[in-house]
Amino acid sequence: MLRRCRVHYDSKYRKEHPFIMQAVVGLLIPFVMIFGIYILLNGHLTPGGGFSGGAILGAGLVLCAISYGPEKTRTFFTLKTFAVLCTASLGFYTVVKGFSFMMGAAGIPTGIPLGTPGNILSGGLILPLSISIGIVVACVVYSFFAIFSEGEV
Repeated sequence: MLRRCRVHYDSKYRKEHPFIMQAVVGLLIPFVMIFGIYILLNGHLTPGGGFSGGAILGAGLVLCAISYGPEKTRTFFTLKTFAVLCTASLGFYTVVKGFSFMMGAAGIPTGIPLGTPGNILSGGLILPLSISIGIVVACVVYSFFAIFSEGEV
């Protein structure tokens, strides 16, 4: 008979999280989140983008859950937050990409200015699509951690 190994988060075996780990992660999380947002926003100008930035943001959420416990992480990232963020991001991606395909297939200009190359708003629809991809990837990375560590999001 196979047993699930849930030593770290099982209430019977729960240990307090070390103070040093909480202090270091508490100092590190803001920098990880800012770096993830930086990669997300500059992804259409430099290597990176939605997936890379979302993976970094998701890793920041996982660091928070590992060091402070999943209960503390659930205070700001609940199942409802997960559902709203994923649904809104995927819906936005679907509408914008569908609009882009329809306008491009018909040969009609989209009316979205491309801006000056090298500026943050120079990619047209690439930046908003990259942000929506990043939000979905961050949610999925954290949800995989939550599912594998506890069995629920």
